[in-house]
Amino acid sequence: MFGLSTTDQQPKFDDDDVYPAMLLDDTKAQRDMILHWTFHFNDVLDAEKLRTSLAMLIDIGDWRKLGGRYRINAQGRAEFHVPKTFTEARPPFQYSQRDFDMNIEDHPINRKLPRVREQPSVHTGGHELKELVTAPDNPVNGWDLLVGDKPQMALNIVSFKNRTLVTLVFSHMLMDAGGLQDLLQNWSLVIAEREADVSPVFGAQKDVTHEIAEGRIEDHSEVFVQEELKIAPKRIKGLKMFIFVLRFFWELLWYEKPESRTIFMPKATMSRLRREALDNLNTADGRVEDEKPFITEGDVLSTWIAKTVASSDSRQLPVSILNAVNLWYRFDSIKYATGGYLQNLSLCQFTFLSPSMVRGPLGPIALENRSHLTQQTTKPQIRAYLKSTIAESQSGLDAILFGESNMLLIIVTNWTKADLTQAADFSAAVLREGDGSLARKNARGYMTQIYVSSTKESFMSRNVMIVKGKDHGGNYWLAGCFLPKAWAKFEEEIARLTTGS
Repeated sequence: MFGLSTTDQQPKFDDDDVYPAMLLDDTKAQRDMILHWTFHFNDVLDAEKLRTSLAMLIDIGDWRKLGGRYRINAQGRAEFHVPKTFTEARPPFQYSQRDFDMNIEDHPINRKLPRVREQPSVHTGGHELKELVTAPDNPVNGWDLLVGDKPQMALNIVSFKNRTLVTLVFSHMLMDAGGLQDLLQNWSLVIAEREADVSPVFGAQKDVTHEIAEGRIEDHSEVFVQEELKIAPKRIKGLKMFIFVLRFFWELLWYEKPESRTIFMPKATMSRLRREALDNLNTADGRVEDEKPFITEGDVLSTWIAKTVASSDSRQLPVSILNAVNLWYRFDSIKYATGGYLQNLSLCQFTFLSPSMVRGPLGPIALENRSHLTQQTTKPQIRAYLKSTIAESQSGLDAILFGESNMLLIIVTNWTKADLTQAADFSAAVLREGDGSLARKNARGYMTQIYVSSTKESFMSRNVMIVKGKDHGGNYWLAGCFLPKAWAKFEEEIARLTTGS
């Protein structure tokens, strides 16, 4: 995709600093995926202070990578070309700002914003905000970033008399939720005039995933072990891949268009769902009552999603849950580093479920997910997965799938550990509080909600659920893209959880 070399692209600046796209950045899917992340603040923020502080951050050390221009080099690899000096003609990012002389409650967009309720609920998706929170010249796909000299990031601010919507638009090639967390934290430091405390960017020129694969990123307590990839026999390739792709495109042609929606899952409902899963396990498989099976809320959510989607499909298909697993939290030398990584560090972990299991009780499915996750995320298995990915990349391939050729693939990415609602402290940019009520749960200058979606609706994004994480009340928010029949099943599940049946 986008097979242009630097000689095909205009204009060209020979003195630009060049940053490579890393192993998990430069994939066909990432190249064409432009996301807009909208952060909802119930305060009135100083838009100019947000703009200038972000520009200052992007001019510090290797944070400059954020101000790069997307290019494809002569070898077909993606790069980020950064101006030596940012100017009005070559800014670090695109910028737009809109003012509305009204409270957000008086604007039509208010009807589309999801709200906290006592019970779980389904709402419209983040794409409903696109017209308001993006600018006409923002990129829609990877091709837009290859044309001309457009910065890869855009900042759009929409101000109301009592609210501020702050939107970042950028290619998924640039970073994942862990990188965004680091960006928001360091942007906050610059807003507070604490530039000296900004953390460095590590690995801007050298891919940390290669260091992990080669055993050069280790925890001191670990004895180095190199293993073969245990799920390799489940690899979909050759004829199996041909059948999988053929089925996929057949369904694209004949199935309805997927729809993007948001799910609100109250803290109490999440506790009930986990309790339900644990109750399923108390007497399962001869387990005695004093044995305590370990499953997390993440396990329960992933398998509840898979079980609900599978129940909407009349075919008795095996299911593969693709869980995104972020290396930020798997290696202490990365997790506790004094700096961050502006790159994608998420691997794919697969849970394989038979047609009968995925339609059975929630608890055993969640425990199966935990078992697969535990087996596939040991450090030797992570290294083996990365070695396989590197070999595929060198062969010109980047899609590694495991499972069956007739599987129902369900993708779940969980951002709870990134804690994005707590990552940005924009209190130093607050002009006035927009919500002074006793019901307010967030501190001054902290966001209340995140809305995220692709800038372009795509048939390729179906059967995907993003667990955006928890709000300040401990409630979960999820954003998904599924067929209408799957959403009908989610509505049934929400009704069941609401009535307690």
